[in-house]
Amino acid sequence: MLLELSNEESRVLKDAVDSSLRTLLDEIAHADQREFKEALRQRYDRLAALQHRLEPIVESEQVYA
Repeated sequence: MLLELSNEESRVLKDAVDSSLRTLLDEIAHADQREFKEALRQRYDRLAALQHRLEPIVESEQVYA
C-alpha cells in the first residue's frame, strides 16, 4: 500500500504517533493483566517502527522548508 502525504500531513502524522507512544508507555506501566500489557507492547512496537520510518521524511522536509 502506498500513501502519499503532504509535508504538513507528514508532520501531523508524526506528532500523532509521538503522542500515542508517550500515552502507550504510561498505559503499559499501569496495565495489570499480562495479556493486555503484551497487546499494548505490540502496538507500541508497531507505532515505534512507523515513527522510525517517518523521522527521516519529516526531518528532510524541515531542512528544505
